[in-house]
Amino acid sequence: MATEKRRRHHGPPAVAAGASSSSPPAPSADTPSPPLDLLPDIARRLTSLEDFFSLRASCRTYRALLPASRPLLASQAPLLLVSLYPSFVEALFHPRVRRLHRFRLPWGHHLPPSRHTLLYAHGFLVTATTAAAQYPPRLLLLHLFTGEQQRLPKVPAPFSRVILSDDLLAVLFLPGRRIVQHCHPGDALWRVATADAPHVFDDLIFVGGTLYALVRLRLAILELSESSLELSFLGGEYDEENRPVGERFMLGECEGEVLLISEEHTETVVYRVFRWVSVEGKWVTITSLGGRTLFLGFNGFAACVGPDFPEIRGDCIYAAGRRLGEWYEYSLVNGTCDVCYAEYAGAPPLNSNSPLRPPVWVFPSLMQA
Repeated sequence: MATEKRRRHHGPPAVAAGASSSSPPAPSADTPSPPLDLLPDIARRLTSLEDFFSLRASCRTYRALLPASRPLLASQAPLLLVSLYPSFVEALFHPRVRRLHRFRLPWGHHLPPSRHTLLYAHGFLVTATTAAAQYPPRLLLLHLFTGEQQRLPKVPAPFSRVILSDDLLAVLFLPGRRIVQHCHPGDALWRVATADAPHVFDDLIFVGGTLYALVRLRLAILELSESSLELSFLGGEYDEENRPVGERFMLGECEGEVLLISEEHTETVVYRVFRWVSVEGKWVTITSLGGRTLFLGFNGFAACVGPDFPEIRGDCIYAAGRRLGEWYEYSLVNGTCDVCYAEYAGAPPLNSNSPLRPPVWVFPSLMQA
């Protein structure tokens, strides 16, 4: 597959600003600089974290005017959090430019091998301890830009999936099981709730502040309390004739709508997307996302971006692959699938049996407002 060239987006040309006694001090007069009121607009046009933080670091005035915020990072492309082999140092990889960012992560040079990153959500990387000596595991929320840390208590029950709400409610579950664990930063203990048999959770997702559950392809609203839960199903049972096609299913969302995404491995990887039609109470196949793009982590849904997002293909699915540094770009329009690899200095060999985890999608443009 041909390597794609980087598309550069340039801000307005620099114009010298007339200083006034009430204006903050400007950069050196020897260097042309834009008017201060244009700086936020220039920052919003930048598609590289390196460019954004280089501009921000020019002087104290620029740092004050350009906080790392969602509006100013709106054009930042999705990135992959990858590990450098064999040191476990983590770095951000730009899939379209095909290179590592020099942007330094705020928590130091690396995470210890006994801790790995599970997902990115709302500006935070969610990491978990993995060493046997540190079982039960602990979760740590690390803010990508500020280095803020939110520690959660020891997890009492096994889990493989974690999702995070807008107000940082962490919800843990193990697909195919009945148990859900939930906790806010600052809570002393996890709250554990169990669904009534025979219901088991295949997937969970927050959409518009509501927690949805996938239970044997049935969509339900899940309400959590101190030590119990309540499932409210939105549709009936599926028979084989009306069953959505696919081998593996997960929930997703696009513009506030709940989606069902299926994955099937044949000669290549095939993805299908279904939209929940509440009036009919069933899943309906769709082949267009209105120019938007779905991102899937190795274990589940990551985010929806677009439309017309710089350097990202619309009406596509970007999915982390099974092998280290691998991802798929699947077109919903024509069903083609490109297999891509993160090639960089320090990338693990494709035949490596290292315990490194699959890459995690990072979305600077989707951090908390």
